[in-house]
Amino acid sequence: MEPRTVESHHRRHIRKMDPRGMRGPPDWLAEVLSPSTSRYDRAVKIPVYERAGVSEVWLINPRRCSIAIYRLENGRYAQPTILTMSGRTRLTAVPKASVDWDRIKKTCEF
Repeated sequence: MEPRTVESHHRRHIRKMDPRGMRGPPDWLAEVLSPSTSRYDRAVKIPVYERAGVSEVWLINPRRCSIAIYRLENGRYAQPTILTMSGRTRLTAVPKASVDWDRIKKTCEF
């Protein structure tokens, strides 16, 4: 499985790198849902990411302009937080990082 976007916080990222690439789970990743894959992403990928220990997963639904944010708590994902794609959304897993949805929507077709 390859997510569309992966991020690892700088300090942890250094520890995760070896000559073959990153070891272990990323701190944050995002999946952009499409009608043909959204069920698979929710039913199959989310449990895989949870077992792997991915701290924060975003499922981005451009058709509904929404984001479902899954955060790992005690080894399990809590109920996702559902947000609209507007303003800025901060990444909990990557301090000081955020996504500016208004800027993205100006350059992409949603």
